[in-house]
Amino acid sequence: MFSGVDRWLRAHAEKDGRGYPDWAVRYAPIVRRFGRRTLRDRRILEIGANENGIARFARGKVVAVDINPAHVAAARQTQKVLPVVADIAALPFKDHSFGVCVCMDTFEHIEGPVRYRASDEIVRTLETNGQAVVGFPCGSGASKAEERVKRAYRRLTGGKIKWLEEHAGLGLPNPVRVYSHFREQLRGTHRVRRSGNATLFLWEWMWKVLMCNWPGRGNAVFQVLLRWLVPVLSRIHLGRCYRTMIWIEPRDQ
Repeated sequence: MFSGVDRWLRAHAEKDGRGYPDWAVRYAPIVRRFGRRTLRDRRILEIGANENGIARFARGKVVAVDINPAHVAAARQTQKVLPVVADIAALPFKDHSFGVCVCMDTFEHIEGPVRYRASDEIVRTLETNGQAVVGFPCGSGASKAEERVKRAYRRLTGGKIKWLEEHAGLGLPNPVRVYSHFREQLRGTHRVRRSGNATLFLWEWMWKVLMCNWPGRGNAVFQVLLRWLVPVLSRIHLGRCYRTMIWIEPRDQ
């Protein structure tokens, strides 16, 4: 009986984009800041496609791009998107093609020099009055939190978390350098601002629940609790944060 209840709770917790709260914590602030109407009416480019992208949180015309065909296929299966397999550093779109560009948790999966070419492509494809946001984990606090999650997962399963191993291998982006590069490229046409996203201890706690069976017995209950807490968790960005968000918005807005 208990195993059946456990399966039901997990299915309920994971039934939509809020099932993995860190994804909702990424995207809910974007929806609030840019506005649902803007996201609905403008053409959106999402760089770094996966099964839980901006299309699951805002109803808009989303072009989902990734260099990995499997990621693009996953995005297509779960969302209404136009899937495109392409290199982030050489996007197959004309200049000023998109009103909104979203690139979340992607820069840490590409090599350092490519991050700056990707930044140039975001600027190139953005409309003159367009809006963009780029988010990525950064700093020693994020690196240490990731290591603790990796150790907990290894103790539980004996395996590795591929995406966290990629972070360690490539190194997390430097937020000051990425921010400065965007400011230089935009040449004063847009405001470029930084903010934190995902309070560090909450990020670590969420992934230990989701990936590492924390706190053990009753883990499925905690997954449901996380899902219910998403509206609150997406608004809490206090103290040290796991990721930096770089916001690009027209100066006249």
